[in-house]
Amino acid sequence: MTRHDHHPARRRSLGAAGALALVVTLTLTGCATPPPPAPPARFSPAQVTALRQMGFAEVTEGWELNLAGKVLFSFNDERLGPDGLQTVTGIADTLRKEDLTRLRIEGHADNIGGDEYNRRLSTRRAEVVAREFTARGLPAARIEIRGVGSTMPIADNATEAGRTQNRRVVVLVRGD
Repeated sequence: MTRHDHHPARRRSLGAAGALALVVTLTLTGCATPPPPAPPARFSPAQVTALRQMGFAEVTEGWELNLAGKVLFSFNDERLGPDGLQTVTGIADTLRKEDLTRLRIEGHADNIGGDEYNRRLSTRRAEVVAREFTARGLPAARIEIRGVGSTMPIADNATEAGRTQNRRVVVLVRGD
């Protein structure tokens, strides 16, 4: 005679023992399973060190350098002066050396002039910096250019000193 485990009483009895065995098996199996691999680091320690040394700050999208105090543009102008050019080429050389080539360059303007004019002026400022970056070996295809006009001031546009600070570029090194 064959033994059948379909008897209701036997199923409950085996069910409790089976459940305990299942919990023990799952617990032991869970401990033996390696954790999922960590996502790859967006930036190497050497890259982080280089970014910090240049004055970049970590932000959600990557590392950002606000060049308000370093690359200032004259009123109604997108040309880099000698100091600004030296700053931009130094940054470009370091970014290239550290293989940090995924960039966004944002141009900004003060609030003198119309919105559309300031957006175009700020775009030209970003383009000037991007051209210097590509001249130093950074790939143009990996540089996003954005002109935001006067929509993101960092200083009070009611004063000349504040407007001067707002005529700037921001460089964002992206990790994606």
